[in-house]
Amino acid sequence: MLQQNAAKPLYEQLMEAIRADIEAEIYRPGDKLPTESELEKIYKVSRITVRRAVKELCDRRILVKKQGKGTFVLGEEILGHLDGIGGFHDAMGNMEKGTAQKLLSVDELQPDTEMARYLGMEKEGKAVAVKRILSADGVPVMLDTCYISLLRFPEIRRYFSGDFSIYQIMRDEYQVRMASAEKVIKVRKVRRDEEEFLHCKTGDPVFDLFKVVYDEEGIPVHASVSVLRGENTSYIISTDNSNRLKISSPGRKEARLIAQ
Repeated sequence: MLQQNAAKPLYEQLMEAIRADIEAEIYRPGDKLPTESELEKIYKVSRITVRRAVKELCDRRILVKKQGKGTFVLGEEILGHLDGIGGFHDAMGNMEKGTAQKLLSVDELQPDTEMARYLGMEKEGKAVAVKRILSADGVPVMLDTCYISLLRFPEIRRYFSGDFSIYQIMRDEYQVRMASAEKVIKVRKVRRDEEEFLHCKTGDPVFDLFKVVYDEEGIPVHASVSVLRGENTSYIISTDNSNRLKISSPGRKEARLIAQ
């Protein structure tokens, strides 16, 4: 219960109460917060106090307002390095986040001419398309489709079980080391067929990321097409690896997308 006569302002007490409810998972990442009138009744405070507390929490990237839809809870910010080579599991492990995935499909296909070139397939052969939902700390982050040449990685399908890492499979089972990558990223609105997978709403921003990874000899290892949640996600581009730790939380700065 908030203390009306306490030295700490009511809006700060309300901020702490809402954050405590988020930590207790009463409100989970992606959940819609009660309306202003409902928050007034729940916490027994005025509308002015509610608006001040919500604004402060939005400024701190704990909540986000969506025009015409309400106020929603954001999860902990996800940072990605566009210049990085590691895969999803590597990146989340560095951030001490738990990973999980849902395997949607594994399909063998005859790649078209363009995809075959991206995969370094100089002769005809099959590729495998692995489609997954990748999550961090229980929150869906990415809808990923990874294309792999079965000429170079025969029988790789046998390793696709549990919370598997494609990069780890390639390193451990095929002794391949990823050395460089080309990436193309663009921002758009989520499509209806993607909303359920990423727990997004119509009109939410997402990133399209196309990536081709190469080994130490410059030979393509795989290509991937990923759709990433745009909210609470920042990407860092660095020209010097030694500078990476200097930007720790770009989402709390004025620029939501940091280019260094």
